[in-house]
Amino acid sequence: MTSPDYKKSNVRVKEAFEITCLIYFAAPYSQSQKVTLPEEMVLSLHEHVNKQGELWYEASPVDSSAWAPLLLDDMHRFDKKFRGDYCFHPEAEEIERYFETIPTVPKEILPQLKSYHALQGCLFGTAVGDAIGLPYEGLSPRRIRKLKVFPLKHRFFFGRGMLSDDTEHTCMVADSLIYSQAESEKFSKLLACTMRLWFLGLPAGIGMATLRSCVKLWLFIPANKSGVFSAGNGPAMRSAIVGVYASDNETLRRELITINTRITHTDPKAIKGAMIVAELAARNTEGNSLNPDNCLAALSTIIDDDRELEALVTKAINSARVKQSAEEFCAQENQVKGVSGYIYHTLPVVIQIVLRHNQNYEEAISEAIRCGGDTDTVAAIIGGIVGANVGKKGIPEDWLENLRDWPRDKTYLHLLGEELTAVKYLKKKGRAQWMDFVRLLLRNAFFMIWVLAHGFRRLLPPY
Repeated sequence: MTSPDYKKSNVRVKEAFEITCLIYFAAPYSQSQKVTLPEEMVLSLHEHVNKQGELWYEASPVDSSAWAPLLLDDMHRFDKKFRGDYCFHPEAEEIERYFETIPTVPKEILPQLKSYHALQGCLFGTAVGDAIGLPYEGLSPRRIRKLKVFPLKHRFFFGRGMLSDDTEHTCMVADSLIYSQAESEKFSKLLACTMRLWFLGLPAGIGMATLRSCVKLWLFIPANKSGVFSAGNGPAMRSAIVGVYASDNETLRRELITINTRITHTDPKAIKGAMIVAELAARNTEGNSLNPDNCLAALSTIIDDDRELEALVTKAINSARVKQSAEEFCAQENQVKGVSGYIYHTLPVVIQIVLRHNQNYEEAISEAIRCGGDTDTVAAIIGGIVGANVGKKGIPEDWLENLRDWPRDKTYLHLLGEELTAVKYLKKKGRAQWMDFVRLLLRNAFFMIWVLAHGFRRLLPPY
């Protein structure tokens, strides 16, 4: 049975019915369970055909009134009883009988729906961009061209992708938002605690500023004094999720970004860069995307009197306006060996690509990789921003399918997005899956082996 009307659509349940679903819980396990879908529940359906040719539907609830009793009550979140993401294999007559497409989402549901899809898109967009870009980190554009990596696919571990610190930091920020309900003081303390535990897992590729800050946190220096004077990319790579979560509250967004940045980086340039990333993501969430004509004015309050930043943003806008490729733009800006880890080198490239490819996730990530240098971080930042605009469904399916990691796997990412939406709209204290350092140690040991393997591979041609 083929049902093109339901490939990517919003539907309403016409009458309550029971169906057997595949329920995901603590990664990587799942179980089959009968679930009753209530009448009038609004779902976002995404059609899949599995390897056996069977039609399956990935369904996500978009109506918060249905979340409360079915998905997000205190007994069901992050345990084995029920998950927000579920798949079912209905008969043709069940589709016709129980579902009806709705051309527009009811106004009372629209804000939740926008946040839900933007949060999912931001989390998965960050993760996929990070994993796609990771094998090319530190390579020049010339070497990347010689390796003939396009069209892109996961190449970190036998056609599979794994996550680096870019995604891990985004997840830590999401966890802290969930538990703190975005209350500033709690958010600061929880993020500091989460970073301490993350550091115990001996993460690979940690930046020097972040490393020094984590050491200071373990010396129990307060989070507002643990940062070091640096303008690296660290804060920017974990800021898009804040922009999406606080898209409708500029004051809260800036407050959270300042806390999120200063815990590791105190240079004002790092704060401004992180704020611009969050602003781009927030605009995408609210459906008010920037373009070359309104970008500079929209960012003016963040840029303030920083003439260097204003000049860099202006160059990026002018480059995007004439549709110059990102690689050409980098060469023009004397970054022929690739984008560095300095925020004022990275930010113009991010803006230039987002202004040109805000509707096309695949092309945006491809442009980021072609620039070389800090490819995983640049692709993660762009992925989070563009992902907030196109949603999870705008990410190439094979890139999603072959994203593999543990314990922060795809189910975990999906649940973070769902829980963030619930915390924001249901005003309940949230939960997240516990990440103990023993599991992180095991995962990071395996990850480090493959990072070293890629390092040795780079000693071989083509040069």
